[in-house]
Amino acid sequence: MLLVNTYQKSTNSFLNSFVKRILFILLCGTYFCVAGCGGNDKETPETTSESVTAEEVTSIEKVSTDDIAKELQVNKEKWNSHEITDYSIEMQHICFCPPEAVRLMIFEIKNNEIKSVRYADTDEYVEAGYFNDYNTVNGLFELAEQAITKNPHEITISYDEEFGFIKELSIDYEYQIADEEVTIITSSMRPSS
Repeated sequence: MLLVNTYQKSTNSFLNSFVKRILFILLCGTYFCVAGCGGNDKETPETTSESVTAEEVTSIEKVSTDDIAKELQVNKEKWNSHEITDYSIEMQHICFCPPEAVRLMIFEIKNNEIKSVRYADTDEYVEAGYFNDYNTVNGLFELAEQAITKNPHEITISYDEEFGFIKELSIDYEYQIADEEVTIITSSMRPSS
């Protein structure tokens, strides 16, 4: 009987101490959350995307998309003016894809078509399933044009100053969907002799 009472007392003591500590932690956390949410009534709120009206968002996206389309056309014409049909170019696709698809690749292009694709780090040939038809300069222009017509949440394009080809293309089609973003980075474009 004495052993049972001692065990029960120690168990009750432990539980009471544990509950008190948990309650203390919860109360402190609640206090800091509430205190942190307060603020100076004289402060002016920052402008955020949530505070922009629907009309403003629509007009901003419309202007941005039009400007991006115009800039894309200017650079496409610059690329076409060089009449380069045979070249090599490095490309890297950044996405939530298998590791083989996001490695830096070297594309050999002949008559504006992909002739071979090798990994830059090993010089091994890449299986066709790990790259796409748009992995040419002209293909990237087409991909960007298609993306603009779909009115993506966000699109960013940068260009090579001399030749006009796309150096980076980033597309986020839907704001609330994760893992559908696409980024393609190009470098080391070399016309073939």
